[in-house]
Amino acid sequence: MIRRSSSFPLAAFLALCFIAATACSSEMSPGGAAAKKEAAAPGDAVAMVDGQPITQAQLDERAARQLYDVRKQMLEEMLAEQVLDKEAQAQGLPREALLAREVTSKVTDPTQAEIDQVWEANKARMPGKTKEQVAPEIINFLKGQKAPRMQQSYLQSLRTKYKTQILIEAPRVSVGVDDDPAKGPANAPITIVEFSDFQCPYCSRAEAVVKQILENYKDKVRLVYRDFPLPMHPNAPKASEAAQCANQQGKYWEYHDALYADQSKLALTDLQATAERLGLKAEAFKTCLESGKYAAEVSKDMADGQKAGVSSTPFFFINGIPVIGAREYSAFAEIIDKELANSKK
Repeated sequence: MIRRSSSFPLAAFLALCFIAATACSSEMSPGGAAAKKEAAAPGDAVAMVDGQPITQAQLDERAARQLYDVRKQMLEEMLAEQVLDKEAQAQGLPREALLAREVTSKVTDPTQAEIDQVWEANKARMPGKTKEQVAPEIINFLKGQKAPRMQQSYLQSLRTKYKTQILIEAPRVSVGVDDDPAKGPANAPITIVEFSDFQCPYCSRAEAVVKQILENYKDKVRLVYRDFPLPMHPNAPKASEAAQCANQQGKYWEYHDALYADQSKLALTDLQATAERLGLKAEAFKTCLESGKYAAEVSKDMADGQKAGVSSTPFFFINGIPVIGAREYSAFAEIIDKELANSKK
């Protein structure tokens, strides 16, 4: 088995969602109040919540996704072991020595800018601490984050070298695009539906990968952005509404990018200031935002997301295939390339 990187002693940070994983998680369950359950016959129900059923079909769909995730993870580990063994044999080295040479020895110390960024994002939660006091833990944490990414990149290069293929099929989820903002041609062979949260740091991190996908695949990909503000992010619902108000004036994507560029500017006054900076009509924007005109639209996105199994952000569906979290570019490209190849058959 491939050794997973050990955790680092960063107790002050581990409670923060944007350091502990690749996605911000919701406390809402798929059967929460925001989800609009479809009526089901009593015989189809496997559980009831406040008079609303969880159906056998919903359970089977969720179980199929979970089973696929487990199988895919195990398959990824098996592939990693085999390509590493092949390369280790070719290099005349034990597997661990190969990883030490190609990955561990190349993990560099983080830059001061990286250390400062983590400190600035978290210092308010650590009263009485100075940057100098926590700097060693930040350095260890950031190095611990680099190692798995570098190992994944190295494994991907070996998978390419040894021409690996994944042949199991991912389960697909039916998820609508509604009339939400989109980039790319409507007839593109690939549709990516993104459920995201303007206050979630992982969603911001995922933006660079999304832009790279759109740039590299151009007219082959259509991106649809849908709102999924999480309960833990109090400014996210109004930020979603504000983006819709900007869309009303034809500047959705400019506003969308501005919100992700600085997630510390999501208070109501900040949302208004961003609109004015982007040249939107200030009074029309203010009236739109204060009226809650798009609150129902945001709620509908959330309900549709929960129905499709979304419980964290960012959450993507590539032609209905779920991709969860701020994943590496390769995780998206692998699915897109396979979908494009299948579309030509």
